[in-house]
Amino acid sequence: MSIALADVEGVNRHETEFLYDEIFTRRGYLPEALHLPEDPVVFDVGANIGMYTLFVKSERPGATVHSFEPVPSVYEVLCRNRERHGVAGLACPYGLAESEQEVEFTHYPGYSTMSTRSTLADTEAEKAFVREQVRTDHLPEAERMLDELLAFRFREQTVRCRLRPLSAVLDEHPVDRIDVLKIDVQRGEQQVLRGIEERHWPLVRQIAMEVHDSPGGATAGRLGAVTDGLERRGFRVQAVQEDRYAGSDRYSVFAVSRHHGGRDAAGPS
Repeated sequence: MSIALADVEGVNRHETEFLYDEIFTRRGYLPEALHLPEDPVVFDVGANIGMYTLFVKSERPGATVHSFEPVPSVYEVLCRNRERHGVAGLACPYGLAESEQEVEFTHYPGYSTMSTRSTLADTEAEKAFVREQVRTDHLPEAERMLDELLAFRFREQTVRCRLRPLSAVLDEHPVDRIDVLKIDVQRGEQQVLRGIEERHWPLVRQIAMEVHDSPGGATAGRLGAVTDGLERRGFRVQAVQEDRYAGSDRYSVFAVSRHHGGRDAAGPS
């Protein structure tokens, strides 16, 4: 089935268009290394409005997708998108982390995809990242307008959100496999992995995740730690950085369990 951009409800138009291009057009979460089987079971962690959830539905109409989004206002949009397109599976009004907890999130109404728990938030770093993606040719007027726009889009709201370990969710809602575990949680990716107990790791067949690694910052060395940890668990791992993100702290990590076959994810990292 086909899902057009016009058929997706968003929070901010610029975000919705960006997500659609990244996920539907450029297929950023489905590289050659990964494979969506027929009728897959997929966990969309950091679902936001559900763009990846809808992508899976469009690729595999029989898919079951469990979507996790802790920010209440964004979760409501996620639910409407799932209902509109008849996605099977759970819509969960909480995020995933290493333990059961309720924490403060720094939510950006003008840039909801950058929202994260306050202990991990770095508003100035987010502004700098977006600024690097926008070409202004260093024209003073353009720079000033961009700074004003970013100040507006990155206005902060504090929201209380619930987080849960994935293993607790699996105990409540058992599955026989997780064909793809997608994680995009703005610096909270290690905490999500820590919430998977040993008994549940054999369920995970493939992983597609964003990893932050900022030299000299709080996330320094994380890319190596994540990839090494997955390799020790029996995954073939590929870490890449898109050209347009060169020099940033954003990397994509794709992993395929050696125990379940699949396309070879080995490659330069």
